[in-house]
Amino acid sequence: MTDSWMDSKNQIKPITIDTPFQVGPVNVYLIFSDALILVDTGPATTEARSQLHAGLKKHGVSIKDLDLLLLTHHHPDHMGMTAEVAEYATVAGHHRLAPWLSEDQAFIKDRIAFLQAFYEKHGMEDEVIRAVQNQNHAYMSYVEAAPLEIPLDEGDTLDGLRDWHILETLGHAQTHLSLMRDADRTMVAGDHIIRHISSNALLEAPYERDGKRPRTLLQYREGMMKCRAASKIYSGHGDPVEEPAALIDRRLHEQEKKAAYIRSLIGTEALTATEITRRMYKGLYERQPGLTFSETLGHLDLLEEGKQVKLTEEDGLWLYHQSVNL
Repeated sequence: MTDSWMDSKNQIKPITIDTPFQVGPVNVYLIFSDALILVDTGPATTEARSQLHAGLKKHGVSIKDLDLLLLTHHHPDHMGMTAEVAEYATVAGHHRLAPWLSEDQAFIKDRIAFLQAFYEKHGMEDEVIRAVQNQNHAYMSYVEAAPLEIPLDEGDTLDGLRDWHILETLGHAQTHLSLMRDADRTMVAGDHIIRHISSNALLEAPYERDGKRPRTLLQYREGMMKCRAASKIYSGHGDPVEEPAALIDRRLHEQEKKAAYIRSLIGTEALTATEITRRMYKGLYERQPGLTFSETLGHLDLLEEGKQVKLTEEDGLWLYHQSVNL
C-alpha cells in the first residue's frame, strides 16, 4: 500500500471491468474509509481479473490491502471473483447471499424446480424453458465459490465503514443491498439505480420452502423510494446519478405507463403471462425470454396490486383478465 492511500480517505473510486454479458462493463468501487473496502468484484474471467488488479494498482493499493469485500447482490458480474478477493478480505453481503456464493446444489435445484413449474403454469413453451434454464446455468458459471462471513440486513453498519449504513434494496435481486453515507447521503447502489437503463426486477423463487413468490417489481419500487433522499448514487453500470429523486420519479411514472399499456394488450381476453409477453415484446421474446417474461410479470403484479387485473386458473394455466370493478 502506498502513502497516497491516506490522502484518499473518505473517497469513492470506481474501477470499470468488462463482462461477457449483454449489460456491458460493470463498476466496482473502492471506498477509502477507516478500512479499505471493495464493493463487488466483476465476473470470474481472465480479462476481468487483470482489469481488477490494474484498477487497484491505479489507486495505489493491491488486493492484499483490502480489508472488506461488500457484495451488492448475487449476479456474477458483481460477485464472480469473490473467491480470489476472499483470500485477503472479509466477505460481507445480504444474508440470502450465502447459498449463491457457496454454490449450494440443493438450493440451486430448488430454484430450477420452482422456475420449471412456474413457467409451465404461465404458458411458457418447453423448449423456451430449457433455453432459459440453460442460460441461467451458464450465467452462474462465472462465479467461483466462496463463504459469506458477514451476513447483513437493513440498517446494519460495518466496522471500518464509519458513517455508512446498509439499505435492503430488493427487486433486481432478492440479495440486493445498497450503502448510504450518512454525512452527505451519497449511495453506492449496485444495480438498483442505473442512470442509462431501467434495472429489470427479475423473477426469483421464494427463499423459504412453501413461501410466496416475491413480487419483485413491487419490491423494486419500494426500494427506489428509499433512494430518493440520496444526493448522488454510484451505480453498478454507467455514470453516477447526480439527481436521484428526479430519475426515480421518472422511472416510477414509466412503470405505471407500461403497466397501463400491458393492461390494454389484454383487452377482453384471458391470456397467460407468456402470451402477454409475446405481444409486448414482439421479436425480443424469442431472443431474451427470461428477461422479457420477468419484465411483463412485474408489471402484471403492479396491475394486480392495483386491482386492475385479476388472475384465474383454467385447465392448469394461470390467466390474466382485465378487472371490470374499477
